Amino acid sequence: MKKHITFFLLITLLAGCVQDQDAAIKTALKEGMATGEWTAASTGGGFDNFSSFKNFQYNFEVTDANQILVVELTSADIDVRYALFDDLGDRIETSATGRQVGGPYTAKRPGVYRVVVTAERRAIGKFSLKVAGTKAGLVPIPFQTLRSETQNWGPSGGGGLDKTFKNHFYTFEINDDNTSVDIELQSADTEVLLFLYDALGALVTSQSANRYEYILKLAKKGIYTVMVGSYKRASVGNYSLNIFGKVQNIKRVPSNSETKTDTWSAGKIGDIGHTYSLEITSENNSPLDIELSSADTKVHIELQNAVGTYISQVAFSNNSVFHVSKELPKGKYRLLIKPAGGSALNSPGGKYNLTVIGQFANLKKM
Repeated sequence: MKKHITFFLLITLLAGCVQDQDAAIKTALKEGMATGEWTAASTGGGFDNFSSFKNFQYNFEVTDANQILVVELTSADIDVRYALFDDLGDRIETSATGRQVGGPYTAKRPGVYRVVVTAERRAIGKFSLKVAGTKAGLVPIPFQTLRSETQNWGPSGGGGLDKTFKNHFYTFEINDDNTSVDIELQSADTEVLLFLYDALGALVTSQSANRYEYILKLAKKGIYTVMVGSYKRASVGNYSLNIFGKVQNIKRVPSNSETKTDTWSAGKIGDIGHTYSLEITSENNSPLDIELSSADTKVHIELQNAVGTYISQVAFSNNSVFHVSKELPKGKYRLLIKPAGGSALNSPGGKYNLTVIGQFANLKKM
């Protein structure tokens, strides 16, 4: 009888210990709390853009299977939304959109989970987030923001849809595999274009035709290039470029712009053209942007190699023309510029302006 009583007391004591351990585990769980703000410098990333680092992303740890989580997200300023991702990276819960959203969710497995707080693209406002049932609270996922600050396309404006150094190029590095990069371009003055190229120079994607454009893209580690420009050639104005993600080392790609002013003498059209030589200096293939204008006569541009062999030309003649070449390897080239048209193959001649834009040096009249 004493043995049965002793065994019963031992079982009772062990049960009490287990209950105490369960209580201790429950007591150890923390309510993760975070606040954040989208400002004019870093506005909202979009309600459904859960991979964007313009939205707020947090990790938290779940200790047990079937752990109940309770999420509460509020904002006095704007509508907000959140999404939950499990330890495998799968989205398991998406809230409604509003000023106060939330509810319970049962996490099936222990592990590291993620919650993303979102707002409308370009929204400005504050939020407060609570997640009950975490092991140690919420941990912000680190990222970087790269900014061009305010820039200008210059007095002759941007280059439109062509791949040209009348537009501006920037390189940057993604330093983590399979992460999203959020690139935004805006101008108060003109419609813009935004092109993204990979490390080999191939176009990844593009956006254009509005004063605000953005690209959100899942990408691999490596160096990328963006071209930012005016949607219409020669549109003038300021712009700013921002890049959000696991990124670093934004650099403007250097280029040159040079203008020559001269005069053609009257005579036979075939005899009065001028030839200029130049050198493309880039180690990578690079385009040339050639502009030619004259108030006195229609004009013509022909691009040649170092010994004068034809490469390409403007296909029509006006008083003002431009030609954007294909991407050319490093080396020497020539530009033949001349009046076009005229009566009986003669030209009255006239004054002209030649502007070359690209990665070149030593523009000289031959």
